[in-house]
Amino acid sequence: MTTQRDRNIRLAQAVLDWNRKHLRHDSLLTEALVEECFGSSFVVEPNGRHYRADPALYLEFLNGMKSTMAGIEYQVLNTVADDEGVVLDMAVQIERLNGERESFVAMLLMRFDESGRLSLWKEVYLPGPK
Repeated sequence: MTTQRDRNIRLAQAVLDWNRKHLRHDSLLTEALVEECFGSSFVVEPNGRHYRADPALYLEFLNGMKSTMAGIEYQVLNTVADDEGVVLDMAVQIERLNGERESFVAMLLMRFDESGRLSLWKEVYLPGPK
């Protein structure tokens, strides 16, 4: 029997896979694609900032962010999950079109709504070792 905790871990892994596939300069993102992972209304909290978003707003943000990205990779170091959500301790690497690489260490809390879509993306990240 799959528990809520197991479901949350599976959903979090699917979001990271979605990012790997779509956060690239050459991917064509649509609102429908954003809705595969993100709810109709959700909260994004990067490094202490707070934004209410919806798929249309987030699509605009993602298109700007990915415009110079060749790809993104996550190395999940630790996973803590319960019925409420998932916390991932990660090393993140972004490769840019010009060949530069950016490394981050990140702690990401994800929560999901009843339909399995993200309702909260709360991330603290710092530049990682070069």
